[in-house]
Amino acid sequence: MTQTPDLLTVLGAAVATLTTDTIFVIDAETLRVVHANAAFSRVFGYSVEEAASLSMYDLIASEREVVEENLAWLVASGELTLGVRPYRRKDGGVVELDSRVGTTVVNGRTLYCVVSRDATGSREAERSLRESEQRFHALAEAAFEGIAFTERGHVVDGNQRLAELLGAPLSEVIGRPVLDFVATESRDKVERHFRTGRGEPYSHDLIRVDGRVIPVEVQAKSIRVAEREIRVTAIRDISVRRNLEEQLRLAQRMESVGRLAGGVAHDFNNILTVILSLVDILSSRPQNESDLEDLQEIGRAAERAAQLTGQLLAFARKQIVEPKLLDLNDLVRDIDKMLRRLIGEDIELVLACAPKLGRVRADPGQIGQVLMNLAVNARDAMPAGGTLTLETGAVVLGEDYVANHPDSRPGEHVVLSVSDTGAGMDRATLARVFEPFFSTKEAGKGTGLGLAVCYGIVKQSGGSIWAYSEPGRGTTFKIYLPTVDGEAETEDQGPAPASRAGVESVLLVEDDDMVRSVALRVLSAQGYRVSSAANGAQAIALFTELGGKVDLLVTDVVMPQMSGKALADELLRQRPTLKVLYTSGYTENTIVHQGIVDPGIHFLEKPYVPAELARRVRRILDGVSAQVARQPE
Repeated sequence: MTQTPDLLTVLGAAVATLTTDTIFVIDAETLRVVHANAAFSRVFGYSVEEAASLSMYDLIASEREVVEENLAWLVASGELTLGVRPYRRKDGGVVELDSRVGTTVVNGRTLYCVVSRDATGSREAERSLRESEQRFHALAEAAFEGIAFTERGHVVDGNQRLAELLGAPLSEVIGRPVLDFVATESRDKVERHFRTGRGEPYSHDLIRVDGRVIPVEVQAKSIRVAEREIRVTAIRDISVRRNLEEQLRLAQRMESVGRLAGGVAHDFNNILTVILSLVDILSSRPQNESDLEDLQEIGRAAERAAQLTGQLLAFARKQIVEPKLLDLNDLVRDIDKMLRRLIGEDIELVLACAPKLGRVRADPGQIGQVLMNLAVNARDAMPAGGTLTLETGAVVLGEDYVANHPDSRPGEHVVLSVSDTGAGMDRATLARVFEPFFSTKEAGKGTGLGLAVCYGIVKQSGGSIWAYSEPGRGTTFKIYLPTVDGEAETEDQGPAPASRAGVESVLLVEDDDMVRSVALRVLSAQGYRVSSAANGAQAIALFTELGGKVDLLVTDVVMPQMSGKALADELLRQRPTLKVLYTSGYTENTIVHQGIVDPGIHFLEKPYVPAELARRVRRILDGVSAQVARQPE
């Protein structure tokens, strides 16, 4: 008869065959191990035989008080889920096991059956998951873009940058529809991208919680997370980029107009030279009163046209200038009385000049023109009166400022601010304020060149000008001019010497027939022996024919085939004592660089009148030092 094994033996055999989990049985009375499986030996390092000599306290690495608390709970409930707990191996090392304990009675003997699973892998996975989540969180927070997580068109999470973009804490953003933060005119575009799930970047207008609208560029992608479809959207504020792009477009538009202005200046100034010269010649002859008045009216119209050309050239940075080292404080104080008369008594003029300004290099007449143009604009913006403030100061422009103001240069500058308390301008008007012929005034009230001229003058002086304005809050123009070393120069206020007749030989070279004809008449009337040529080749032939006996060469600079400078160089090679007077209404030539005449060069700017031509010729022949002849006022 076969002996039936007792239940404990059967249980022990069953436990021994279970290799997936670590299983050991403890006697409830002695708290010693009575059975263990092979997995126990692998995990703890004890043989099955050695396990029988172990106490529960030998295996559990927790404090004794904790073990006893767990035992009390086990006795009361009959089972206990310990979770992940530390256990001590034979070699003294610690292993973490995820354990569950149950109570059973075999042959009247109470036993605790402990089933454990190595938790090292799961703990490692949990740790990796936490670290991954932390890395993701850190990455999201470090991103320059706002990161939004949305589900079914609602915000479910986001980073701090998203909160900054929207102008509200994340707690006030989460749960709200995405379209709450999209400007009305952009909603169709955003909805279309949501429906199609498209992932390419696109831009739209975002509306903040405070109602302010900002342009943003977004790129989104849908992902699956635990059977949920989440759309991850990166949102970048492109306000600065839009501003820079607009500044670039404005600069390109103005550069195009500048090239156009420079291109027409040469021919236009030739025409004006003829008109002004003939009016001057005819006006000197006996005329009846009616004809004289007509001539004078023609002359005034031509002068206005010359002023308009000068404004265009100033805008285009192609005007001839005579820069000096200036103290802007002196210039502002000198122009104070003129500005007070210009703006009227109902506008208060306030001067705030900072002490010890650095010097700047600029044409004082041009900077004065900038101040007058800005003062006129301010006056028109304050029809009921107000305050006009002129303020000077020193400032260092850093790389950050220059990065957002591409026309600027880093370094030390003097800043001249012109502020009014007038009506101000909206963003659309402000964006076009320096465009030539753009004006908010009614027809006939202005040419639209005042601020364009200011822009051109400041740029030609190596500086930058910026406008700041809001409707109802007035306008401020800030002019930045780089500082230079040296003491301020004073302008020569001495009277120009009177013109007198001459007998010298003059070679006149001018490719415009009308200008050449008028200049020939003027110089011949002064007693000079004048030979004229239409181009460089004819001039060289005449010079050879005269045996080089020429005292003065009067030549246009811009001519086909051979420039005036090349002609002068050739003739000076043959006759080093030859004196030269250049004429031009166009600054992009070989004797003028960035609008400034090369040192030692005699230059007469077109359009000119006969008296000025005669005076300049006489000064050069008499050996007076070279300087730029200013246009008649």
